Amino acid sequence: MMQWLKWLYLLTLAVWIGSIAFFSFAVAPTAFKTLKPEDAAALIRRIFSKYYLIGIACAGIGIVCVGLLLADRSFGKWPAILTLLLLAGMGGTDLWLRQGVMPHMNHLRDQRAAVESSGKQPDEELEREWKALHRLSVQMNGVVLLCGLVLVFLVVYARVV
Repeated sequence: MMQWLKWLYLLTLAVWIGSIAFFSFAVAPTAFKTLKPEDAAALIRRIFSKYYLIGIACAGIGIVCVGLLLADRSFGKWPAILTLLLLAGMGGTDLWLRQGVMPHMNHLRDQRAAVESSGKQPDEELEREWKALHRLSVQMNGVVLLCGLVLVFLVVYARVV
């Protein structure tokens, strides 16, 4: 049973880290280089909800796996506690980005599109706020990716596998 849990935990980390890397370094840049900006933005907007949901699911699965491994003493106490804190923080970050930041960014984009379609000048304040939120989301994704790599280190350090 414990080998299966170890495998599931590692698979969860691989899926999460892989999805972040693939989306950040392959999907998003390719979409914006290949498609018209408004089409690329629409595509990315549709992907984000699922993208963050993957992270939230991976956090939940990871927390259950590590909790069970800790209970079985297959994971050292302090590495497991640090791992649980990182998983909860990463999952919480993805939840916040999915439920708070992204809807606000989408609302700002919709407002901008409405202004532009009416023939008025784009609101610079809306654009500034959107760019600040975009920068924040990029930074938070980078932090989640870095934390995921720390989790891989902790698996090796704690000799879980």
